[in-house]
Amino acid sequence: MTAPRRANLILAVAFVLAIAAALFFGVRAGRAVRHVHSRNEQIRGWMSVPFIAHTRHVHEEPLFRAIGITPDRRDHRPIRDIARAEHVPVSRLIDELETAVDKDQQKDQR
Repeated sequence: MTAPRRANLILAVAFVLAIAAALFFGVRAGRAVRHVHSRNEQIRGWMSVPFIAHTRHVHEEPLFRAIGITPDRRDHRPIRDIARAEHVPVSRLIDELETAVDKDQQKDQR
């Protein structure tokens, strides 16, 4: 193999590796941004209790108890459906969930 061809091959491999590294770290950065955004997002009516517990890094049981529901890991109903079934405003359940999240996070920090 001649020197110019070898140099071109080395440059091509280095270029491909640089693109692969940029893609790899770009995807990781994107995931981190989405995680931070979802963790700081306000509780909405479309969210389920397990989703809230997962994104806020708290336990599900206190959240279910805070809104007067028997804890059930399989209960993936949105908050608005629970509010409709319990005949309470969605805003009330969201306030109760926010309070329960704060209490659970404070308990875990101790």
